[in-house]
Formats: sequence, structure tokens, C-alpha cells
Amino acid sequence: MDKKRIFITVVIALWIMLIWGHSMQPATVSEQESGRVLYYLGKIFPALLASEGGMVIVRKAAHITEFLILGILLTVAFSNKIYGRFNRFTTPALTGLFIAFIDETIQLFVVGRSGEVRDLWFDFGGVVLGTLIALAFSSGKRTRRKY
Repeated sequence: MDKKRIFITVVIALWIMLIWGHSMQPATVSEQESGRVLYYLGKIFPALLASEGGMVIVRKAAHITEFLILGILLTVAFSNKIYGRFNRFTTPALTGLFIAFIDETIQLFVVGRSGEVRDLWFDFGGVVLGTLIALAFSSGKRTRRKY
């Protein structure tokens, strides 16, 4: 395995650990973290603080953002290994969906948390968006496999 492949694999593993680490936080810790983010975003977008929906927006945006980055990372990792447009999209997207499924399952076992199908869709939406962004910016030039 070359250095670039090792690097992206390590980055993906660390990113998944970050995602699952957030899921392992008890509800009180997670709410405090979201509250801090809401506080700072509220300085830029005061409308977020004006309604109770601000916290929901922050929490769902966190789902989308975490998995958007994951989608980009997975697409980069698979870019030279997968051939065909359909496969270049579905492989990272379905891998991300599996990671999201585990993420929501983890929350079933954490105090005050719940795994929700709605959040799974936000996660999957983030992965799909990240995958599409990465594919849009890829040059389409891939190196040939060395046998």
C-alpha cells in the first residue's frame, strides 16, 4: 500500500472514530456541545437563537456535515479502486450508509440518546452530497492498476 492510501485510510478511521465518539456521548454532554455551537452561530445568525428550532437545525446540520466529510473521504479512498460511474458513486455512498447505520445503533445504548431513522436519512444525505461533490471535483483521470 502506498503512503497516500495509508494516509487516507488513517484519516477515514479517525473521522469514523470522531463520528462514533459523538454518538457515545450521553445526551447531556451532546446537548451542551450543540448549545455551544448554537451560541456561536447565533452571533452570526441571530434568527437561530430566536426560535426553539435553532437547536434542531444545529443538530441536523452536524449530522449532514460529519457525513458530508465522510462521503468526500470515502470517494477519494475508492477513486482509484472502483471503475464505472455507477460504482464510483454507490460504493462510497453505501459504505457511508453502513457507517451511519452503526452510528445510529450506537446511540440506542447511550444514556438519554436514541437512534432515529430520521437521523439516518440526514447522515445518508450528507454522505451522498459529499460523494457527489468529490466526484464533481475529481478529474476523472485515474491511474491504471498495477499487476
